Amino acid sequence: MDNNIKHKLGRNIKIERIRKDLTQEEFAERIDMSLSYVSKLEQGITSPTAIVLYKMSKILNIKMEDFFDKIEI
Repeated sequence: MDNNIKHKLGRNIKIERIRKDLTQEEFAERIDMSLSYVSKLEQGITSPTAIVLYKMSKILNIKMEDFFDKIEI
């Protein structure tokens, strides 16, 4: 995945997490991932799998495609 896309995706994940008033630690626990993984996602260092995107969308109560808002490919 393009680094710019990963960065924007990470930013969108962080924005949605903060909107739901969740810390990185709380979010990581709810999606059953490590705190360092969530941190790397939000920094755009790594990209989530479809399963992780699905878990995040359910926890944050948004559509999966909302994570890609304002990202042009």
